[in-house]
Amino acid sequence: MDQPTIDGINTWFVSKAARELGLKVAISGLGGDELFGGYPSFRDLPLCVRALAFPARIPGLGALSRRLLTSLGVARFVNPKIAGLLQYGGNYPGAYLLRRGLFMPWELKAVLGGYTTRLGLRRLNPLSHIENLLRPQPKTSFAKISALESSLYMRNQLLRDTDWASMAHSLEVRVPLVDAKLLSDVAPLTTKNRLPFKHVLANSPSLRLPAKVVERPKTGFTTPIETWLRSDSRIQRWRRVPAFAVDTCPWARRWAFEVAAA
Repeated sequence: MDQPTIDGINTWFVSKAARELGLKVAISGLGGDELFGGYPSFRDLPLCVRALAFPARIPGLGALSRRLLTSLGVARFVNPKIAGLLQYGGNYPGAYLLRRGLFMPWELKAVLGGYTTRLGLRRLNPLSHIENLLRPQPKTSFAKISALESSLYMRNQLLRDTDWASMAHSLEVRVPLVDAKLLSDVAPLTTKNRLPFKHVLANSPSLRLPAKVVERPKTGFTTPIETWLRSDSRIQRWRRVPAFAVDTCPWARRWAFEVAAA
C-alpha cells in the first residue's frame, strides 16, 4: 500500500478472483449507498441528533459526562464511544464523528502519544472539517448524511482503497454511480428526507430486473479479520496495549494498530 489503511481487503480478494477469471475491467456499485441511503447512518444519526440536541446545549455537560464515564471505565463494558454521546451526539458533525471515527479525540493520546495527538488534532480540527462539508447547509437529514458519507467515507476511504486493491491485480474498477449527472438527477429526491433505497435505481432500466434481484436483502462482504487477530501470531502486538486488550474493544481498533505498526 502507498498509504496505511484498514479497509480494502475485501476488494483485494474480489479483484484477485476477477483477475484469475481473466477479467481486466469490472463495474462496482460504489456510491450507491451514499446516493440512496443504504447505510444505517441514514437512520441512526437523525435519531441521535434529535434525542441529544437539547442536553448537548447545556454548557459543559457533555465534557463532564464524558470525563465521568471515562473515569468509571465504561470502555471495559460497552463501546468506548458511548462516553462521548452527550458531548458530540447533539449535532450532525459530532454525531458523524462518533459514527465513523475509529478513535475519539480523548482516546488518541494513549495510542499516539501526547505530542502527536495535539499536533494532529490542531492541524486536522475534525469537527470543523466535517462542519465545513455541510456548507451550504443541506435542508434535510438525508441530504446532510449523503453529503458527509460522500465527501468523507466514500472519497477518502472507499474510492482510494478500491483503487489500490484492484490495481494490485491490474484490474480496472469503474464506478458509474459516482457520477455528477446522476447526483444532479437524484438530488431533488433528497428533499423528501427518504428515498425508497435501491428501488429507485432498480426500476430505472427499460427491461425490468428480476424480482429476486430487486427484493434481495442488503448484505455486506466481510473478511475474518477478527479471527485473524486472535489466532495469527504475526499480528499480536495489540495485546501489549491495555486499551486494546479488553474484551469489549472493537476489532477494527486492533487492526488499525497492527496496520500502523507494521
